[in-house]
Amino acid sequence: MKKMLLLAVTALLVSACAIQAPQPSTGPGGLLMAQADQLSANGEHSQAVALLERALRIDRRNGHAWLRLARLHFAAGDLNKAEQFARRAIQFAGADKRLTRACHELLDEISQQQKNAR
Repeated sequence: MKKMLLLAVTALLVSACAIQAPQPSTGPGGLLMAQADQLSANGEHSQAVALLERALRIDRRNGHAWLRLARLHFAAGDLNKAEQFARRAIQFAGADKRLTRACHELLDEISQQQKNAR
């Protein structure tokens, strides 16, 4: 009986962790994100932004897509949007510590740029 209870609790914990820690998207949203990365690497930032926006219409809770969008706006010099999207990425990071850390690092860079602009 104890063994079955332990298995049930373990299964619940594992499923809760899966819900809490979103992974980079697969499927249509993931494909769009990969294409956006490719476009961005080729310097086609506006097309990359459009693809990430489409990916987010498919999955609004994708923290990785929000962070990529924030980085593109940062690279374009739009610090307000970059900050807004980085904060949105944190909202959907869940237990993904790497994603959260990357968001905070970008927010630090944004803050530094804003201070330098004053």
